[in-house]
Amino acid sequence: MPITERELVAELRRVVPPGSIEFREPTNVGDERPTARLPDGSHIPIDLRWAGRGFPRDVAAALDRRPQVDDEPTETHLIVGAHAISDGSRQLLDRVGASWFALDGSASIHLGTVWIERSASHPAPEPPREPGWSPARAEIAEVLLESVANGIAWDDERPRVADVETIARLAGRSLGSVANALAGFDSSGWTVPGPEPRSRAVADPAGLLDSWAGWEANRRRRWDSFHVLDRDPVRIEQHLRDVFGRTLILTGAAVSERVRPTLTGARTIAAYVDADWDTIAASADEVRMLPAATGRVRLSVAPAQVSHTSRVVDDRRVASAVRVYADLLGGSEREREAAELYRDAELAMFA
Repeated sequence: MPITERELVAELRRVVPPGSIEFREPTNVGDERPTARLPDGSHIPIDLRWAGRGFPRDVAAALDRRPQVDDEPTETHLIVGAHAISDGSRQLLDRVGASWFALDGSASIHLGTVWIERSASHPAPEPPREPGWSPARAEIAEVLLESVANGIAWDDERPRVADVETIARLAGRSLGSVANALAGFDSSGWTVPGPEPRSRAVADPAGLLDSWAGWEANRRRRWDSFHVLDRDPVRIEQHLRDVFGRTLILTGAAVSERVRPTLTGARTIAAYVDADWDTIAASADEVRMLPAATGRVRLSVAPAQVSHTSRVVDDRRVASAVRVYADLLGGSEREREAAELYRDAELAMFA
């Protein structure tokens, strides 16, 4: 949930005892930061940052965020706010010497000679409900997320949401479905109005990716497995390219291992094919790829959004980075571990 600096200051005031610290918002044009006025009359500029739900990944992203002010005063004190701050996040903030507070009333704030330690006094308010996922909404989100991964942004650097017509074409969905999905993303705080009329920007890329990829990883999608005699992933991949040509779209470990090798030994080759099931079966039968419950090759018909967002890398047609990440999350335990390393390498904009 995006939260403004004004709202952060208001929440911060609620967790400090009366008479201890007075927080002031910028009032003059030249004022760059809110300030904290201490009982001794001194003032300390504060850098307020929002960390979403307060998990370590959220806090790490908040800490990595660039200050909005170029000439940051050396005495500026960092304060991180979140829905709730987990134990792991508290340790992370303690290590960097940052103060923090949460919407459940808990806080650890140390400014000058003032130290405030508070436990939670009430449950944190529930974050906005995520829209119920459906195949249509997931396919639309995939197109939107891939545009974020490609760095398409407004002049203010916020990720840009493509127009409804473009999203509908890439996702293979109707204009009405896209409009409904975007309205749901708005209500969840993932997207917000953009700088131009009827435009949108992505406000919470990481939150949208986490929710979408989690749903996709648990989604029941048909994959047909095949047995092949070879055990070498590189040779198997080349064999598949010889059989299916440019209709083959590699995903999962077949892509991530070229970016961040982590898997040793034999592994499954997963790919989408721009063809129907009968064509896939006939092509596999011609080269004696035998159907198997747990074969080394897994193939699926390419949905419209997977086909339209695929790319060619090193003469191999591969799925979009967000699709590769989601497919890794839906794989084995080793592939789920590889997913996070792949995300760090290829999807750093979603940190």
